[in-house]
Amino acid sequence: MKKIILTLTFGVICGSTLAQNNAIYKAQTLTEKGDLQGAAAVFEEALKNPKTTKFAEMYHKAAEVNAQIFNPELIKASQGVPFDTLLFVNSLDKMVDYYTRSHEADIKPDEKGRVKSKFVAANHGRMLSMLDYYNYAAIFMNQNGNIEKSTELFEKYLALPKNPIFSSHETDSIYASKKTAYSQTAVNLALLSYNGKKWDKAITYADQALSSDTLSMRDLYIIKMQSYVEKGDSVMWLKTLTEAVSRTESANFMQNLLYYYVSHNDLAAAEKMASDMVAASPNNKIAWYMKGCVELNMKKDYQAAKESFEKALSYDPDFLEANVNMASAYINQIVADKLAGKFKYVGTNKAVYKKDEAAYNKELSTIKSYYQKALPYMEKARALAPNQPKVWAYTLQMIYENLQMKAEKAEIDAVIEGI
Repeated sequence: MKKIILTLTFGVICGSTLAQNNAIYKAQTLTEKGDLQGAAAVFEEALKNPKTTKFAEMYHKAAEVNAQIFNPELIKASQGVPFDTLLFVNSLDKMVDYYTRSHEADIKPDEKGRVKSKFVAANHGRMLSMLDYYNYAAIFMNQNGNIEKSTELFEKYLALPKNPIFSSHETDSIYASKKTAYSQTAVNLALLSYNGKKWDKAITYADQALSSDTLSMRDLYIIKMQSYVEKGDSVMWLKTLTEAVSRTESANFMQNLLYYYVSHNDLAAAEKMASDMVAASPNNKIAWYMKGCVELNMKKDYQAAKESFEKALSYDPDFLEANVNMASAYINQIVADKLAGKFKYVGTNKAVYKKDEAAYNKELSTIKSYYQKALPYMEKARALAPNQPKVWAYTLQMIYENLQMKAEKAEIDAVIEGI
């Protein structure tokens, strides 16, 4: 973690003219002697005293003393030298609590309904400078293996902008300005909650992180899906997987979603899923790709599949999976036609087709035309993923063989030999 170079500034603790606030004088004396812990203890005791009335002032000064305790540990942390993490965290908690209580007391109307605030600006400024400290503390605790405390502190960091010291407008502004940091914290909490088998929290924090684009999107969807598996909620698992397909464009998620419908032999649900995707995002290549996959693998409507894959490729010509499946649609179509007996001569013995060699050649030309149409898509797939021969090698081998491209087939044979 990069060094922290922030510190809190604090003013001189001033005494009060009222006798009931003698604690302030005592705390000031202890502070001047360097006994900050003693001064903090005096304030804590005074704040429990029912005779204390100037809570805004007392809480503010108590927070200031804890700031003086906190700062040396913060400086050590920024310099990368050993520091008291427990003291760091405890002082930070007290500062946040005391500045908040001071603010709440400071804006509270008196018996005549008047508000005479003295510390609003100071409390606000202090809290604003402390926004990132819970994040640092959480990271420190995580590095020390204290996962429970780390989780607690990450949660406090995420919640701090909602402190009553900040207006709703400020809260929104803070979250917007630190969007990446808060998103990463939500990712951290999702992972920590998942590892701690707190499935509901894992889902909640994953959703929070997924509300904006994040590099961890794929991992977050896995956390969500596995959490739903652990909860036994197959409906939400499927809904999450479908959303993951649309947002991540992950080939694994697409395959898993298609496999789900194939394994359940549920063509109607699969068609609805694909249609809903297209309706929701008509310009989304993934939506059209999934529609094509359903048409290719389940409905066996190869013409419709080709049209859907063509639509997907119109948005992204380098879409690897769409190129592969477009080639498969052409090949599956001609194989299905042959199996259905649509060709009279191709596949028969020589004596049969010799009776009408012209008709045989015409059929053979038709068959070859499908392989010729498939060829550029599969060669494009090879160019897009040269290090993934399992994706394209076997299909290319079939195409080259049917087109009698002997040199190309020999080269592919060697590639397959090396797989």
